[in-house]
Amino acid sequence: MRPMKKFDAKGVAVASILMVLGMLAPAGAQEPPSIDFRSSDGAVSLEEVLIVKLRAFDPDQRGFVRRVVRHVEQAQLEPTLVLAIHRYAVRRHPRFPFPYFERAMRFEAGKRGITLPPARLIATTPGDATLLY
Repeated sequence: MRPMKKFDAKGVAVASILMVLGMLAPAGAQEPPSIDFRSSDGAVSLEEVLIVKLRAFDPDQRGFVRRVVRHVEQAQLEPTLVLAIHRYAVRRHPRFPFPYFERAMRFEAGKRGITLPPARLIATTPGDATLLY
């Protein structure tokens, strides 16, 4: 059996200083790249926020979001309601929030007398899909 090496005070001090400096180093490489969706006036549209945050990358999902935004613009749905449902969906499932947003949005819109078809029907309905894209 080999005898254990003893650490000298100088080696321990150098190791602890390096460890502390490693903790204080900026973690710039670990941060995700920031994407700026702002228009020239600095405002971000509700549609852009919903598409990005809900990960609505399919054409049918984007069509559903556009239809919801159109109801907000026509003052049939409150923007605070849409944003609250968006936050609920992201909290419910951060990786795949869109199905939760769609279901809750259709339910709340139905309580207010607004019919929102499922996202799959929006993209496949002839004539309607061209209006949304």
